[in-house]
Amino acid sequence: MASKVTGIIIAVLAIALVGTLIYMGNVSTTYSKQIQKKDKQIASLEAELNKLKAELSSAKEEKPQVGEAPAPAKAVTEINCADCHGDVSTFHQIAKLIKVDEAKGVEPRICTTCHGENIHKIHEKKIEDLGVTMCQTCHMTKEGDFRVPEKRPGDVLVCQLCHFDGNYIKIHKAKCERCHYGKPNEIHKPILEKRYEEITSL
Repeated sequence: MASKVTGIIIAVLAIALVGTLIYMGNVSTTYSKQIQKKDKQIASLEAELNKLKAELSSAKEEKPQVGEAPAPAKAVTEINCADCHGDVSTFHQIAKLIKVDEAKGVEPRICTTCHGENIHKIHEKKIEDLGVTMCQTCHMTKEGDFRVPEKRPGDVLVCQLCHFDGNYIKIHKAKCERCHYGKPNEIHKPILEKRYEEITSL
């Protein structure tokens, strides 16, 4: 009886051992196939990388032939200030710009800062066209007395007697670069640095 039980146990163990070996063989085969697949992918990527390295090396060695013109640089799309800044006409009011200058501690920009002191020379064409009427516009009171022009209450400059909207853009019909000269990255550097500090401090 004991020998029968022993035989059954041995048979069960043998079957379990065979099953385990078969399972391990299948697992081993699956892993081997996956490893082979990955190896092929790595080999393919290495081949592509070597090809790109060869092309780069070849491109570096190429020099233009004597008399051959270099390839033209790609055209850069023109950037318009208004693409980012939108309508800035309300900011360019004379009163606002003077406050900005005062806050920076610099001499406020007024008409004579750029145009010089000879106002009559600036308006020479208008004076020629309009004659005495132009003089009366600035120099005569309602009573007909001669006067030195004075700014009206609430105005910042005498120029606003005629240029009543006080908008630098409308008055000069100028492009941004007329006043904001320099490379865009230099113009925007202070604000970009400030934004970077704000972002990194979060």
